[in-house]
Amino acid sequence: MKQRLRVLVVDDSVVVRRTLKEALPFEVVGPAANGKIALALIPQLNPDAVILDIEMPEMDGLQTLAALRREYKSLPVIMFSTLTARGAQATLEALELGANDYALKPSSTAGSTG
Repeated sequence: MKQRLRVLVVDDSVVVRRTLKEALPFEVVGPAANGKIALALIPQLNPDAVILDIEMPEMDGLQTLAALRREYKSLPVIMFSTLTARGAQATLEALELGANDYALKPSSTAGSTG
């Protein structure tokens, strides 16, 4: 039996974290409400990948990605935000900082801040 992908979901919206946990076919090894928490959890949880929002309190996704890449150069990171439309400045910055890909979060997600 193939083991499911272990993912750390980093988003300040509880609704988004719960939705991803329930809807997608991977194991959410931990939720993090901001980048500071995520960076503390990565060595403990050892995820296979990170899904990372951009707009969050304390430490946003771009700051988190830059810090994450200094320590974890090969850990796959998918940016997931209302700001990650094709050609958007935040998307280009994230890709330059080392994000592997991006997905556009529906802007109608209840409780979402981006």
